[in-house]
Amino acid sequence: MNVFFRFLSTLSILVCLGAASAKAETTLRITLQLPITAPLGQNLVAFQERVEAASGGEIRVEIYPSAQLFTDKEVPTAVSTGQIEMGVSSLARFAGTIPAVDIFNVPFLFPTQEDVRAATAPGSPVRAPLDAAMTEKGARPLWWQPYGLALIMLRDGVAKRPSDIEGRKIRTFGKAHEAFVNALGGAATNISGSRQFLAYERGTVDGGMTGPTTIKDRKLYQVLDSVALTNHAAIEFVVLINEELWQSLSESERTILTDAARATENELRDQFPALAQEALDEAAANDMTVYQPTADDLKAWRAATEPLRQVYVDAAGQLGAELLTAAEAMGEN
Repeated sequence: MNVFFRFLSTLSILVCLGAASAKAETTLRITLQLPITAPLGQNLVAFQERVEAASGGEIRVEIYPSAQLFTDKEVPTAVSTGQIEMGVSSLARFAGTIPAVDIFNVPFLFPTQEDVRAATAPGSPVRAPLDAAMTEKGARPLWWQPYGLALIMLRDGVAKRPSDIEGRKIRTFGKAHEAFVNALGGAATNISGSRQFLAYERGTVDGGMTGPTTIKDRKLYQVLDSVALTNHAAIEFVVLINEELWQSLSESERTILTDAARATENELRDQFPALAQEALDEAAANDMTVYQPTADDLKAWRAATEPLRQVYVDAAGQLGAELLTAAEAMGEN
């Protein structure tokens, strides 16, 4: 009989150890469209290290870069439906379901990195409502990643003025970017970030829009002749986690993830200006023309795209109007 009870006791211990082991194997997979060596990829590595250290290995983070699992435009749906636990998406990819996210693509509303940092700070009157809206769709933003101010690249010539993209096919990655190009007489072509190099190389498009670090990360200077620093929009990415999964986590697990996310976000914001300049310097070193628009150039860009502010308000509704008011008020301070 004693042997039987010892057997039951041993079995009970094994069951408990099995349960603990299952808990220790909690895994969060993150899909990323960029290479792991890119700033956004290294940002995820920093998050991974923080989470695994703080959780004592009870939470494991696996990163799948270079669109191995999902392309950028597929990420919001993949995360919200639980096809994957986490993912990195361009904020613009939410425009179809949350038009107000295009506040960062209203031309020249956030002309400097300082303006962008203030608007994207956790809890800011611009960011907080967008975080809530994305969470309602089933994909909770854990943190935001800067990707720089939008630039215009061409295979031939330089985009000094709006007329320089008239009649040209320009790679874009969201509705607002499409509206920007089309309003100037260009032909917007939506192409995923992971596929843009081939599009430029093959001449599928005549140029494109992106952030500065992409030029270095994807070696776009090999297939493009110039980049104009128009800085007409702020490109932001969001790192998302499935909301149902988030609600299933313990309070301590949420704290670990939140603390790691905040530290990781601040780290990249601090580093980004230098990273952007480094990318532009590499582009210039590889014979890519880096053009700084003159005051008159920028005046022409602003005048040509001014109507897009009202287009945003009409599309984004009440939330968009509130965000625009908040953004303009921040710009006045």
